[in-house]
Amino acid sequence: MMLAAGISMVAALGGSGAAEMSTPIQIAQVSQYYVYCIGDTTSVEQWDLEQMKVRRGSDVCLLHTDTSASGAQDWMEKNFPTKACHCDN
Repeated sequence: MMLAAGISMVAALGGSGAAEMSTPIQIAQVSQYYVYCIGDTTSVEQWDLEQMKVRRGSDVCLLHTDTSASGAQDWMEKNFPTKACHCDN
């Protein structure tokens, strides 16, 4: 029912529907999830490296980036099963 209402609204505005309805999807921003070594432990966060260094100090290094939290978590568990890590600064 909502789809029909959306199509009717596009038709009422005089648009073909395809271009107008795809615009919000193209504008959507992709989330990033980061796997960090913080001190001596791995962690999945949504903050970028610059923000993490401000929040946690210089003993932070980026290990991996993913577009999903589960993908980042899976990568961390596969590559750092004990969660132990070390930054080579």
